[in-house]
Amino acid sequence: MISLKQFHFFFIGVSILITGYYGMFEISNPSNPGYISNLLAGLSFLVATGLIAYGFSMVKKIKHI
Repeated sequence: MISLKQFHFFFIGVSILITGYYGMFEISNPSNPGYISNLLAGLSFLVATGLIAYGFSMVKKIKHI
């Protein structure tokens, strides 16, 4: 049985991969040419960066538990 901690880290990792892939997809194949597509790609990369920071903070926090 998978623990809650392992599932949390798995879910964060999958979320990082999905948001990063979506950002790359919007850059290479814009769904809406111009400003909107670039905005969506940038927002996706910001969310992925936030998730990476959150993952590191969770690793740090769980080490002390």
